[in-house]
Amino acid sequence: MIRKLPFVLLIAILLGACAPTVTLLNQPATPLPTSPSAALPPPASVTRIPVPTHVPDLGIRPDMLQGVEVVAWEGWDGSSSRLFQQMAAEFTLSNKWGIKTRVVSKKNLNLLAGDVAKSLGGQEHADIVVALPEQILAWQDQVVDLSPYIAQPEFGMDTGGNSGFFWGQSLVNGKRYGVPSARSARFLFYNTSFARSLGFNRAPSTTDEFRKQACAANSFWKQDADLTNDGYGGLALDVNANWQTPYAWLAASGAMVFVDGEYRFESPENLAALEFISKLHEDGCAWAPAGQTNYDHLAARRALFITGSLGEFPDQRMAFAAIAPADEWTVMPFPGKQPVIVAYGPDYTILKSDDARQLAAWLFIRWMLEPQNQLRWSRETGLFPVTTPAIKLFETDGAANPQLAAAMALIPDTVIYPQASTWGMADKLLADGFLAYFLGIPNANLDDVLKTMDISIKDLTR
Repeated sequence: MIRKLPFVLLIAILLGACAPTVTLLNQPATPLPTSPSAALPPPASVTRIPVPTHVPDLGIRPDMLQGVEVVAWEGWDGSSSRLFQQMAAEFTLSNKWGIKTRVVSKKNLNLLAGDVAKSLGGQEHADIVVALPEQILAWQDQVVDLSPYIAQPEFGMDTGGNSGFFWGQSLVNGKRYGVPSARSARFLFYNTSFARSLGFNRAPSTTDEFRKQACAANSFWKQDADLTNDGYGGLALDVNANWQTPYAWLAASGAMVFVDGEYRFESPENLAALEFISKLHEDGCAWAPAGQTNYDHLAARRALFITGSLGEFPDQRMAFAAIAPADEWTVMPFPGKQPVIVAYGPDYTILKSDDARQLAAWLFIRWMLEPQNQLRWSRETGLFPVTTPAIKLFETDGAANPQLAAAMALIPDTVIYPQASTWGMADKLLADGFLAYFLGIPNANLDDVLKTMDISIKDLTR
């Protein structure tokens, strides 16, 4: 299904095009990762979570929390919501402090955010909220800084082990507004069997290598007499809008969309990064498929690369099992100056109340982040665990699942996205603008699309 463009962006793009009608088209090298062990040692570029030199006084002790009830609001989907409720009930029955946890489920994260915003300043509001980092930043005046809780020696967390590839998103100006509850990520899916048949034994790590392999895959499909398949091969472009794909291409090239507190979609660096994909498309080395998904295209070798998330692994495996059971595939980062993956997902945050409720809320969050509980959560939801000890436990799952092992090995390549409460609007402009451009708006100019995005985000955030 093709998502509709935001009205402002669609009108502006169409006015900038010459044609009056819109035709939407249907839609040194790095070895392939084999083990998740590379995910564990933090690279030098990762900032360690700061540890206070003294233990902050929280104003209350855990042994004073008997009978304290905290309310957790969440917007998980059906099965994850049920699991969260079940685990909260288990915490209530088993925790040694006598804390009670009650869960209120919302239909989705957007409705959750709206309800939280309405509740702020009132007497009745959640203690714990499971929300996106950008949503949390909109409430930051009412959100507890979690750093003092993490620093507690008896019931805090080992920050040295959570140096964090997933933990940087909600650490803003020295304050920790949230801690990750779970993470997914966007990857390039790569048909390694197809690549080997083309003479490539290593995944591309630079854009030049990526282009070489993508164009070789397109050339393969031009060898027969059938002209109808000459557009296949290479990169199958996204068929649904998501912001993670264009953001990953931008980040891998060193480009940025949020600088000094302002969005700047139009810049020479951003234009050059996205023109790489545009040139691939123009040369036939990337193509816009029809249909709802690209899983079959990767399995049938109509594409050497597609993009996908952690939650799409089962669907991709099913496609290979049905079409090419002997073929192998893996996941790789987006190539560039710095190969990257974009991780995303909700955080736990605590809204300000009183010392007892805030500490009780933290103790529940800490329990949810214990390695065995994370392992259970990851196995049942298909999402990444978020601390190093849990990731180490999760290695056993990766040993039986090569794609998961490859994904875990890429955790050190994670980059954060703009730490701004307005990202929930900006990400939609990025997603829809990127998709619209490649869906074939007549005579659309990439620079004009980026200019339109700058104008639109200024209008939306004014």
